[in-house]
Amino acid sequence: MNTLLTWLMSSCVLISGRKIKGLAYVFIVGTLLLNTVSVFAEHRAVNVSIGGTGGAVDDASEHKVRKVIGHAFKDGAVDTLYVYSPRAGGPIFIEGGLSLCAEAGFSATTEKFNNFIHRLNSIHPPSGTFYNVELTKACEPIDVNHQPQSCGGIQGKQCASTQQYCDFGIGHCKIADIEGVCKDKPTACTRQYEPVCGCDGITYGNPCEAAAAGVSIDYVGECKLSQP
Repeated sequence: MNTLLTWLMSSCVLISGRKIKGLAYVFIVGTLLLNTVSVFAEHRAVNVSIGGTGGAVDDASEHKVRKVIGHAFKDGAVDTLYVYSPRAGGPIFIEGGLSLCAEAGFSATTEKFNNFIHRLNSIHPPSGTFYNVELTKACEPIDVNHQPQSCGGIQGKQCASTQQYCDFGIGHCKIADIEGVCKDKPTACTRQYEPVCGCDGITYGNPCEAAAAGVSIDYVGECKLSQP
């Protein structure tokens, strides 16, 4: 980084002929570069989930997700993958789907990782298939002996941490005394607009934003105004 800034400084001074302008330009460019590196250092992993909202998962979309992740390994953008579902010894859902986390390798560049995220965000499954991409600092290792904490139910059990929320699953908002699973609230979300209606009656830009607000999803799409 220091070598790059030195090169930019000397180049700008020669081009402008004025040292002050050259230094100012280098300061701006250097700040942008440092900000990019800090963001990359903070979020070096991505959680990806795709599933059905009442039926089978779109096979073409799931295949695209697998292909993008495979390409990321080949390209060196990621070198660690945790597959949470389906996995050996775990339940296999008839409707299909995936839940996993991919982590950038130490040799991965910002450009490669960002390109990987861009390719994931370019996937837009049709209606009926749930798709979520959320950035995170690091992947949660798989603990085969750890079972997710349950919440809700008749007893109204709360999650142990305020950084978690109770996920009841899509379309289960109005079921009385339903039991959910405690999940971590995302700390960062991508900006693609794939609206979902939360159990609180509020429209969120995508599933990740709903999870970050600690809200389960009622259905995919913008919330419909209640009829008088």
